[in-house]
Amino acid sequence: MANPPTDTDQEVALRAAVESDLRNGGILSQSLPGYEERPAQIDMAGAVAHALEAGEHLVTEASTGTGKSLAYLFAIVRSGKVALISTANKNLQEQLFYKDIPFVQRHVTPFKAALVKGMGNYLCLDHLAEEQAFQQLVGHPAFTRMEELLAGADAPGAWDGDFDLLEHSLPSDTRMRLAADSDSCAWQSCPHFGDCYVRKMRDRSRDAQVIVVNHTLLLLDAEMGGWLLPERDVIVIDEAHHLEEEATRAFTVTVTPGRVASLLSQRRLREHAAPRALEEATEADVRCWNALERVLRPDAKGRQNLTQPLEEGLRLASAVDDLADSLMRNRPANTSDKDDQLYEKLVKRTRNLAADLRIVFAVKSPEERVYYVEMTSATARRAPQPSVSAAPLSVTELLREQLFDKIPTIATSATLAVGGDFAFFRRRVGLAAARELVLPLSFEYEKNALLYIPRMRLEPAYGANAKPYLAELAEQMRQLVDASGGRAFLLFSSRAALSAVREHLAGWMDDEGYSQIVQGSEYGRAEMLRRFRERERAVLFGLKSFWEGVDVAGEALSLVVIDKLPFDPPDDPVNEARITKMKEAGVNWFGEYTLPLAILRLKQGIGRLLRTTDDRGVMAILDKRLHTKGYGRQVLAALPPAQRTIEIADVRAFFAR
Repeated sequence: MANPPTDTDQEVALRAAVESDLRNGGILSQSLPGYEERPAQIDMAGAVAHALEAGEHLVTEASTGTGKSLAYLFAIVRSGKVALISTANKNLQEQLFYKDIPFVQRHVTPFKAALVKGMGNYLCLDHLAEEQAFQQLVGHPAFTRMEELLAGADAPGAWDGDFDLLEHSLPSDTRMRLAADSDSCAWQSCPHFGDCYVRKMRDRSRDAQVIVVNHTLLLLDAEMGGWLLPERDVIVIDEAHHLEEEATRAFTVTVTPGRVASLLSQRRLREHAAPRALEEATEADVRCWNALERVLRPDAKGRQNLTQPLEEGLRLASAVDDLADSLMRNRPANTSDKDDQLYEKLVKRTRNLAADLRIVFAVKSPEERVYYVEMTSATARRAPQPSVSAAPLSVTELLREQLFDKIPTIATSATLAVGGDFAFFRRRVGLAAARELVLPLSFEYEKNALLYIPRMRLEPAYGANAKPYLAELAEQMRQLVDASGGRAFLLFSSRAALSAVREHLAGWMDDEGYSQIVQGSEYGRAEMLRRFRERERAVLFGLKSFWEGVDVAGEALSLVVIDKLPFDPPDDPVNEARITKMKEAGVNWFGEYTLPLAILRLKQGIGRLLRTTDDRGVMAILDKRLHTKGYGRQVLAALPPAQRTIEIADVRAFFAR
């Protein structure tokens, strides 16, 4: 990279103000008992301040304990610029909005902030009016409490319509019927528009200096050309290691039988479409999914590629287009503004479905997209059904054109760098040039952590050949849990491995008095974490969602065990198609794609262990390939600099201390 230009006087002044805020003796040490100066936080705040004034992209890796949220918030509010801050999920949005932002508002300077979620997170007053009599008859406690909150709607700090802020959650079917949604929203023509929670949320966001969104909304806004979310001067992408995955999901076109059935059951459509057009679309719908079932391999599991056009699917697309034409011809006259708006949305929804059906079933651009079918999960009310998707093979051009070429962006995460730089991240997301900063670790891994990497006898195995490997894996985990006395996360790359190891260990754990908490049981993630924190000798068996975004501080979590290096599954069509394209181009697909992805995921899993400066514990990776494959050394070099051992005796000694 070329040498950066000399800072302007404004850049120097802004960085000085931000760094002054963060230094020991400043507002943080006065406001937070025991707070100590964090050099990495000060460095990050200064880098963000420079990027804001220079209008440059910045990519920075800041480990757990850096305090990166406060670092970029301080710089933003001092700069006076309007910022869109995007996080990976709603939980992180709420932490930022309800914890970090109020702290900066109190102790730095008052500023306006807004939390923006998708419409489906908010109560629709029009839907409530339709449902109220029935819901009052049912009398669910959460609904009763919601009505009490609505009664105080004009009070300061009143409920803002966000379902996630209710003390007790509504049943999922009730929430679905009461939630706002774009297809049934008449907006200004709705009689409840003046009190609409979605409108109020959008008004707050247009008047705010800091707008907190999630990656899904950010990418939807990018796809729409930037008109969905308010105007801004800069975008901060927190948890940026998710950006490629989230962009792939956001730019993927998907259709299901349920989506088609939902449209065909719409009252307005059935009332105004020509009966013959509706009949033909219904028949084409049945023929389409029957034909799809015939082309799928009955013995295949997971996702399957769709390599040839499905003619019945294209006929369904044409039939749905004919429905839209019929709706336009039979548009009712002399209707209210609300009904007119909703009718227009129905026509648009019908056209959009026809277009999506044509995309997924035409299999027209295999050099740009991968087409695949997978079965959605069964629910209590619905059997598994096929889901047909067309996913982009690359999101680099989309992100570059829709995001990075339009606005300065700050990307940050605890895991972005591979081999000390951001070349992999920038290449995958289309960020051609940016300032780069890898901040020093905030915790003393050499003193407080031990990395256990035993020389396993067997490499990871799958299917019928996996039993000996899984037995060895279970025995290693038994010895580790025995050494730690529980307080352990056992993290798995597949449900099959989790189930097999759990079966091996269940009897021993029961006899020894361990409390077993298993992902996939009746409890959600939040309840699993609550039980883990509260129970002695707890052992949590977890899958992908426990590799990151989980914060258990203190002795409650003292052991994190990872079953194997987290490479992408071989039957993932998107991953497989990307690798095939790299091979055809002569690219080192393993070294430039597969391995860096695995390293970043591994760093996330390992990051569950130390969450505060006082935490101590053992990290274990039970994968023979760390010792036998050439890339093992590269993987180990990317991990925190903890003490390392291959001996279980050292683990026992560590916990004995």
